[in-house]
Amino acid sequence: MNIAQPKQSKRLLNFDLIAFAVVIAIVSIGLLNLRNADFYSADSFHERQTRWYLLGLVVATLVAATDLHLISRLAYVAYAVSLILLVAVLFTEPINNSRRWIFGIQPSEFSKITTVLALARYFHDKRMRGRQELVGLRRWLQIAAPFLIMLGPVLLIFLEPDLGTALIVVLIGLSMIFFQGVKIRSLITAVGIVGLIFPLAWRFALHDYQKARVLVWWDPVELAERYQDAKDQAKAAPSTETKKQVRRLKQILDKAYQPKQAVIAIGSGEFYGKGGRQGHATRQRHLPYLHTDFVIATWGEERGFIGCTVLLALYYILCYWALRVTKVAKDQFQALLAVGICATIFWQFFVNVGMVTGVLPVVGVALPLLSYGGSSVLSICVGLGLLVNVVRRGRATG
Repeated sequence: MNIAQPKQSKRLLNFDLIAFAVVIAIVSIGLLNLRNADFYSADSFHERQTRWYLLGLVVATLVAATDLHLISRLAYVAYAVSLILLVAVLFTEPINNSRRWIFGIQPSEFSKITTVLALARYFHDKRMRGRQELVGLRRWLQIAAPFLIMLGPVLLIFLEPDLGTALIVVLIGLSMIFFQGVKIRSLITAVGIVGLIFPLAWRFALHDYQKARVLVWWDPVELAERYQDAKDQAKAAPSTETKKQVRRLKQILDKAYQPKQAVIAIGSGEFYGKGGRQGHATRQRHLPYLHTDFVIATWGEERGFIGCTVLLALYYILCYWALRVTKVAKDQFQALLAVGICATIFWQFFVNVGMVTGVLPVVGVALPLLSYGGSSVLSICVGLGLLVNVVRRGRATG
């Protein structure tokens, strides 16, 4: 990894204060938004979230102060522990038809960071070994190794089931693999595997509610017409089969309620927003997940286009800073850490906003630092601590 030029390092290090201010701004918006959401639901999520933020600050500080060489040596250990926890969580009692929590945390959230660590360590070791001409099975294993590292947690998370987090881990892994560089043959092979897996997953692996979310996103108008036709047919010629079809289509259309209400809420905010605690959709409880996955809908209704633009800008600056950290990275491990953490924040933000606004199907992804949830906050704080660690090391040696 090339050492950054002194002037570049100085400019980057001066940018750290801006990045710190951005994180404080996002956290402040998160607390303000949760406090208003609590007003609508008569709850106290923002108080609990404050404790998670404080714990996250401690965790981020400890991670930032830890020797990066030690973190690199423990990367595979952390990855293995996360896999063990992902297996263990499958034997817990289900909550809301899924098994995601053990010891009060969600291992799937931390698996994003451990996957970043494992991939960064793998590519660093590969670079240190240099180019080796491998043939036969060893060559194919070398090509497949990063994909296998990525797919390990993905499959276990998918079994919980948690399609959204599994998708995020895939996107994080692919971002790191593409940053590292892949040959055309490897890329074609990966695309072919995905093309083969998708129809098989749709047929045998996806649950009905997951398929419903995709269907209502793909063509809700056609589904509504099919539902009306099925109702008419059930009235004209009632039978067990027609009634079953009506119930199935209604269950699918019910999945469109939450994203539809979210779009209405955001649109009703117009340019300036309705103001704090003035949201009609949230006041009427039309957004049942306004503290978690659909938290930005509350912000959009209250703060309008201006508020959403400010929030988008803050996340953009945070991701931009994370990519700039690669300029002071001293080796491949540090550079890939920065890329992986940037991908973690970016893809969660992109998918969450996409599903809330109806651009993407609803898959259940938290908005980093904004959605309520201790595991999500702590995992992002670990990532931010790693970024600060890389910058701190660059400051010490640059």
